[in-house]
Amino acid sequence: KVIDIVIKRPYCEVGFFIEKVMSLLREIQNDAVNSNVKVSDLLRKCKILAYRLGNNDFKSWVEFELNGYSKIEILPNYRVLKVNSKGHFSGAFGSGLRNADMPIFCLPSELQENYSIARFSSPIATLESLSSSDSGVLTQNWDPIILAKYGSAMYEGYHCIQAWKIIPASAVIGIIDTVKTKILNFALEIEMINKDAGDVEINSNPIPQDKVSQ
Repeated sequence: KVIDIVIKRPYCEVGFFIEKVMSLLREIQNDAVNSNVKVSDLLRKCKILAYRLGNNDFKSWVEFELNGYSKIEILPNYRVLKVNSKGHFSGAFGSGLRNADMPIFCLPSELQENYSIARFSSPIATLESLSSSDSGVLTQNWDPIILAKYGSAMYEGYHCIQAWKIIPASAVIGIIDTVKTKILNFALEIEMINKDAGDVEINSNPIPQDKVSQ
């Protein structure tokens, strides 16, 4: 019967008919398990879902992931990674240390945490581009002001002239994978409550907001 209906409809209607076969929730679920789909594209579908559900928390999360987080205070835990640092040191008579481990404990306690972690506030599309790094390693440079102030307190007789955080590209891939998993879990939970929730009018509130927020 489905084949008969498609054959009898004009071409302009066939595309519409096929599009309606799969719900938005199912599209999101399928894209979330498809390694060829970019998370940034997946999030745009989530933006449509967020407006149809009328849920501000979900809207905000999608917007932050697409456009980046403007404040460190609102950065999710999965975008904060534990890292190590390396540095170059210069000494007397042309001596020096190359790629030496940075002894974080030499910094004041209020700075140690900041230089033991890497925060990723950039849009998800930026992280996707970083994850394809050929070297397999990403870096974040230390603040030169910190090096000028504390660079001589790390190795006796040496001063740090450059330092950077070392971030495995696999860790960035992990952030992206976490976002995809969160989207998949959310879409599945919403479908369990109302399988048609993704195909209603904008702000229809097909599910009570307290359940969506949960």
